[in-house]
Amino acid sequence: MNFKKGLINLKMSLYHQPFAAIKAGTKKIEVRLADEKRSRLQVGDTIEFTDLDTSETICVKVLGLEKFATFKQLFAKYSGTIIGSPEDESIADLDRENQTIYSRAREMQYGALAIRIQIIK
Repeated sequence: MNFKKGLINLKMSLYHQPFAAIKAGTKKIEVRLADEKRSRLQVGDTIEFTDLDTSETICVKVLGLEKFATFKQLFAKYSGTIIGSPEDESIADLDRENQTIYSRAREMQYGALAIRIQIIK
């Protein structure tokens, strides 16, 4: 990624509900696989999220990055509205839902990444 500061460093797609939660300001951490694409992110970079339902975009600044060996470890630290989930959702439920997106094999290969974000106004 050879982007100049101030421009979009990474583009990612989101389902409508998490996109709306970022837009509303309640979702402050994006949860992703710590694969090659996301491992290049740095604090201060910008991400453009696209809503898969509406094609609307929103830009955020990366405020922090925290890597975990597993999503369960990430969910033990971060859960609820800060990651765009219901407050009462269990770690087991979060992990089970996440398995529909990322396989356990990929999780074991790359780990999990908590990306702390802030909307760029």
